Amino acid sequence: MRGLQYPGYYQPLPVTAKEIDVDAVAVDGALVCMAVSEHVENAGVHSGDATLVTPPQDLNTETLAKITSIVAAIGRALEVNGPFNMQLIAKDNHLKVIETNLRVSRSFPFVSKTLDFDFVACATKVIVGEEVLPSNVLRGCGRVGVKVPQFSFSRLAGADVMLGVEMASTGEVACFGENRYEAYLKSMISTGFVIPERSILLSIGSYKHKNELLPAVRTLAQMGYKLYASLGTADFYSTHGIQSNRKFSQPVNQSLNHTAIQPNLSTTVW
Repeated sequence: MRGLQYPGYYQPLPVTAKEIDVDAVAVDGALVCMAVSEHVENAGVHSGDATLVTPPQDLNTETLAKITSIVAAIGRALEVNGPFNMQLIAKDNHLKVIETNLRVSRSFPFVSKTLDFDFVACATKVIVGEEVLPSNVLRGCGRVGVKVPQFSFSRLAGADVMLGVEMASTGEVACFGENRYEAYLKSMISTGFVIPERSILLSIGSYKHKNELLPAVRTLAQMGYKLYASLGTADFYSTHGIQSNRKFSQPVNQSLNHTAIQPNLSTTVW
């Protein structure tokens, strides 16, 4: 889409697509090494606010081969001599490049430690003219790294907690694990997340998401958690044999006494 007064190009992103980060080093346009990290959140969330997983766990061999081919082609076209990073979007095995930057990214140290390969040192050697041999470290060294964002919403009254293209996080934490679940849980706990001991509140939007979370919700019920849910969520899971306490949020009292607040989900559950 091009504007007449201010020429430019606009193309909407596919819905529910996966975003992929690539960190790479090239010598005179020839790809030397690269790392691929996949976002847990759908495309559209700023990479600084996204949860990153490396080595990629859900990308198939064909998609990884396509990514490698794209990265190598762009490296050659730009005659990159040093570090560069790239963001791509993937859906149904179709890939599009969002952006390419001829610099290191925030994930360079993360992939270096997770894959046990120093991308920073490699890029530095290239820049100063030392010889660097190609290294295939895409699959890692037997461990998984997960980087999660650290937010300060609880300290900022009235802050908008919805994530988008503008970065909102104030820090990041990365942890290793034998699999992505262990690494993710370690990272979340490191940000201050507390694992529920007795009860969990569920409020899930679309039918698609409710259905995707059905196995996890059933597992939580089997583990003995007392489940609370918003009306639509409770109705959906009750039809699948999972019982929960139906709760809904009351609006703020609109009378002259604006300080009076009706009981809501937090005061009811906790």
